[in-house]
Amino acid sequence: MTLVKYSPRRYSLGFYDDVNAVFNSFWRRPLQWNAIGQRSWTPAFDVRETDDQIILDAELPGLRKKDIDVSLHDGVLTVSAERQEREVTKEETVHYAEQRYGRFSRSFTLPTEVEQDKVEAKYDNGVLAITLNKTVPAGAERKQIAIK
Repeated sequence: MTLVKYSPRRYSLGFYDDVNAVFNSFWRRPLQWNAIGQRSWTPAFDVRETDDQIILDAELPGLRKKDIDVSLHDGVLTVSAERQEREVTKEETVHYAEQRYGRFSRSFTLPTEVEQDKVEAKYDNGVLAITLNKTVPAGAERKQIAIK
């Protein structure tokens, strides 16, 4: 005997829910394909800002430092890399493959000017951390304004 999980739902929405689940499954596929039919991946980034810094953290597991390229040009920070797919030998059978491989490139337009010569990038345990120090415009001192 096979047990089936009980799912109470209104009959009128049952068909709608089933069709909706089918369409949603297309958008949550573990692999993406680029324009030329190769699998691609886009790593997750966190972008934070403080009063004097912009900080980006990127999840880049399985990459070496030398495989990652970080550049800053005209207020646009670009991070790119390529993760090579493992070779499958004749002796092994792949039962399930979710890891993503291929080349990616992400660009971020910075909201303010930064000190280009003081950009720091650190890569540790698969996480790339980029710290950019904001520049203070010449003559832009903070002035307290009295409220009348």
